[in-house]
Amino acid sequence: MASRARQRPASGGRAVFAALAALAAVASTGCADDSDPEVGALRVDQLREGGLVMPVLESAPSPSFPYPAEALEEGAGGDIVLRIRITDAGRVDSVAVVTSSGHSVLDSAAVEGARQLRYRPAQHGGAPTAIWAQLPVHYPAPGPRG
Repeated sequence: MASRARQRPASGGRAVFAALAALAAVASTGCADDSDPEVGALRVDQLREGGLVMPVLESAPSPSFPYPAEALEEGAGGDIVLRIRITDAGRVDSVAVVTSSGHSVLDSAAVEGARQLRYRPAQHGGAPTAIWAQLPVHYPAPGPRG
């Protein structure tokens, strides 16, 4: 039986948020030689009173977030925070960079990758609803080529 330590009952989406964080940690796999981008846990921008069910990622993030060849060649890496709007149909229809990696090629790749993600939409009061959230994306700096 799995431990549910630190899970707080009845606080809106906290339990779901914790589950999303755990799924995001499992979602990034790869070899030590790879520079696979990592997509972090979704953070909801606005809280709604009672009955909010967080969106659930249905598509795999890895293929949607390729590491741009130009960034690999330059040894560029960084962290990006995106603000995304997930529609009531589960599609991402709006993406903006909140925090830049400092490398426009990585920022652009993250924006394009986020547009490809598909979610089971958030629900409020049992009905699908659009929601704004922040999505962190990490591009690890590639190791030296040998």
